[in-house]
Amino acid sequence: MKDIRKIGIIVFVLAAFIVVKVQPFMGLSPQGNGVIAITLLCLAFWIFRTGALPYFAGGALLTAGGLLIQIPLSVVMAGFTSSAVWVLIPALFFGYALKRTGLGQRIAYFVLKTFKPSYINICISWFIIGVVLSALTPSITVRIAIVMPIAVSIAKACQLEDRSRGAALICFTAWGAALLPGTGWQTGSLWGIFMMGFYPTAEIKALVTPGVWFQYMAFPWFFITVLFLSLLYLFFKPKLPLQISREAFKVEYARLGSITKQEITCGLILTAALILFSTEQWTGIRTPEAALLAFAALMIFGIIKLPDISAGVNWDTVVFFAMVMSLTAMFAQVGVSGWLQPIIAPGILSMAASPLMFLLGGTGILWLIRFIDIPWGFITLALLAPIFVPLYEHYGLHPVIVSMVAIAAGNSFFLPYQQPFILIGDAITNSKGWTNSDVSLAGALYAFSVIAGLLFSYFYWKAMGLISA
Repeated sequence: MKDIRKIGIIVFVLAAFIVVKVQPFMGLSPQGNGVIAITLLCLAFWIFRTGALPYFAGGALLTAGGLLIQIPLSVVMAGFTSSAVWVLIPALFFGYALKRTGLGQRIAYFVLKTFKPSYINICISWFIIGVVLSALTPSITVRIAIVMPIAVSIAKACQLEDRSRGAALICFTAWGAALLPGTGWQTGSLWGIFMMGFYPTAEIKALVTPGVWFQYMAFPWFFITVLFLSLLYLFFKPKLPLQISREAFKVEYARLGSITKQEITCGLILTAALILFSTEQWTGIRTPEAALLAFAALMIFGIIKLPDISAGVNWDTVVFFAMVMSLTAMFAQVGVSGWLQPIIAPGILSMAASPLMFLLGGTGILWLIRFIDIPWGFITLALLAPIFVPLYEHYGLHPVIVSMVAIAAGNSFFLPYQQPFILIGDAITNSKGWTNSDVSLAGALYAFSVIAGLLFSYFYWKAMGLISA
């Protein structure tokens, strides 16, 4: 693995050097070639990084490189002034508060003790837990951090061997429920926040309100989640039944003790934030304002204290996303987007004449790109951002429909390295949940669920008048 990393870094660094010296992209300015070279260097750090190397390393190169080739500071730092970042920061602290107060664990064990233990009931429980936690925090990392230790504990209590099919079923179901259903509403997943940072114009951003996002996204992600979890059950369920009683879950719940004042306060604040997120059209309070008000309330009521500001969230992740979001502005500033659009737009726009073809074909293309553009395909999103405008103006494809393609591909994981949340889940469980071959099988099941979800969603959107063709 170390050799592969070294080779990969050398290849990307050489490619960046060639781009700077030869400037092979005809019709693109020296600044444009320079940005491409800088992006290649960043990809070398992001794709082949070790756990000890922060994402900030690549981000610092991006920022320094952009300034060195004379891109204005306001453009290089555009991601930091995006409203998406100022939703992201409070959102990560919501997850921290949920974990710190113990409210997340209480919700999980409350649901688990409600059902008679069986593989099917545990799958249903995880789905409910995933939806509830998604309503309280958009941080997928925190949701995974809450459910994965519980999933491993359940597998151990059931006397399932590490990385057995039963353990994989319990862990993958918890993982999928934490990751997927919240995408159905704009503040249920960081995807809803990130996409706002990639939309290229104020007019496109204005089209995407929480209500509109829910209209388009709720059905497909509910469908994809239910189908994915069902397929996990069919393919991973062991022949022998679970060896655990409901009393075991009741005991774990009882160990949490009585609900605390902090848990109640945290729950009320996050619920109020969810209400504000959902009622923007009536209250006039936008998502960033609601998120920051809730964040302030958590600090005022002592749930988040001064030491938590530095330790409560992964600031490396925050800075990474802000810097990647700046790529859209940087590509536009130096002409990369304008130069690239005539090259890639015809192929994409040729599919846009048929929305169904665009959904399936676009997802397939992004799946292929995901083998090199990690994490989550953000570089590709930044490059393709200008396409949102003609797709909407000339073909009537709403930005949320186009986002559906990006998110479906961004969540994909044919191999473990493609999906950072798989790596996070595996790290939390100390590699006791699944094998690499299990990951590939689960990734194929997810891909099938996405294709089916896109097909059914197309007809749903058409029936609801959300899509014309």
